Amino acid sequence: MKIKYIIKYLIVFIIFNKALFFSSASFSNEPLCGNNTIQFLIDKDIRNTEYNETRNDSGIHFDFDWNKNKRDEIIIKRNKENYPIVRYSLFDTKNFEPSKTAIKKINSKDLSKLKDKELINLTYLKGETNFELDNGNKVSITSKPYKFNNFQLADFEILSIQNIDTTKGILEMSFNSKLSNIRKDLNKTLKGTDYYSDDELIDICPDARERNNWPLETVEFDEFKYDADVREGLKNKEVLANPVFQITVDDNELRTLRTEKGVGFFRQSFDFRSFPFDTQKLIIRIKTGVNNYTNRNFENNKDIGTLTFISPGPGVFGNLENFLNPEVNKLKAWKIPENGIVIKSKILSDDKFNLYSNKFEFVTENVLDIEITIERNFQHYLWKIMLPVFLILCVAWYVLWIPTEKYEARLNTSIIALLALIAYNFVFQDDIPKLEYLTDMDWFILLSYVFCCIPVFLSIAFSKFISKNQNKVMKINKIIKIWGGAIYLLLTAQIFYIG
Repeated sequence: MKIKYIIKYLIVFIIFNKALFFSSASFSNEPLCGNNTIQFLIDKDIRNTEYNETRNDSGIHFDFDWNKNKRDEIIIKRNKENYPIVRYSLFDTKNFEPSKTAIKKINSKDLSKLKDKELINLTYLKGETNFELDNGNKVSITSKPYKFNNFQLADFEILSIQNIDTTKGILEMSFNSKLSNIRKDLNKTLKGTDYYSDDELIDICPDARERNNWPLETVEFDEFKYDADVREGLKNKEVLANPVFQITVDDNELRTLRTEKGVGFFRQSFDFRSFPFDTQKLIIRIKTGVNNYTNRNFENNKDIGTLTFISPGPGVFGNLENFLNPEVNKLKAWKIPENGIVIKSKILSDDKFNLYSNKFEFVTENVLDIEITIERNFQHYLWKIMLPVFLILCVAWYVLWIPTEKYEARLNTSIIALLALIAYNFVFQDDIPKLEYLTDMDWFILLSYVFCCIPVFLSIAFSKFISKNQNKVMKINKIIKIWGGAIYLLLTAQIFYIG
């Protein structure tokens, strides 16, 4: 009996192992991400680099602008004299101020007369290049090798702005965005193979991203909070129905695509000094996540610089322009003026400690700022706060027309008006945070307090002197009631218009 049981156990064990072997074999035959193209790239193990272009020039790059006449075209940004504006200089940050300095001449060529393609060709010059700037300075830069990558914000659409929390300084916004990165190395690997096909989107699963280097992963939205329940992107740890990372081939060019969408929370810095006639800026910042260096020892102990940009595509400008329409943005307490949305390239600089060199290094990082200018709809405060305050003050001030001997009636009316004014001070307090400075509205309320207290003080003072010198009291009362209102109006104008 024991032998029979042993034989049965052996048979079951063998069958189980064979089943396990065949299942693992079949699993191993399954391509990574369920796609043969991804599996082919991983099998090649080509050790892709972060940068898709190696350059040897002066490291000058021009700023960008959108051609509104040709909505699908990005052009070089120029000043009023048609000179190109520098976006960033890798090797000379003192003479070339990012997004401000304009170049008049390169090697004696007048840049105002050159087309964009000609300007770009001049930035590839090797050797010593001579520059004449708009401030009159003449600078020479000797070309150096560096690696360059330019991420593209291919698409960005603001679906809605749910909340502008001015007390906490947070923008809550729904958006769709797509980033792309040209991959010449991957294109070279796939071209000529059976896995190379146009107009095809190939999903890059998390396992594939862990096995190879995908530069777009470094890009970061500068969010105050990331909520996985309302956001889809690389930070979302949940299994998403929509692909986040993809490969596409079109026009014989291979690009990686990254999708970020959902609700984002962005920290803002507001200035309320002009409240309620204030204008604020909402900033959506997108970082490359890669530091720029004038030189780094990357290969064969040779000093080579690194530079990474993130640039907007024409579709981004078009989508943001559409959001200017009040019927689209549906903002109630705010409005966006004409040309109130701009895209700016900025350079963040910092001294960071390098653990390998054991010293601080000056590094820079390119970021892309989407700036939305918003103007407060002040009519609410004008009609519901400022006008009632003015009317309350008028009530308090009109007691000066009550005969001076009836000081009790004057005093009672003034005190009631003052209490009503104090109550109105709390109406707008929840609209702005507790600040270390006074807003224009605060100055207006304080001024109203002072002029509301004047009749109270006068009534008390007149009650003591009315019996002794009535003529003098009436004279003082007449002067104050005539000039007091004019002075109040002048000071109010000083606060809101001149100040």
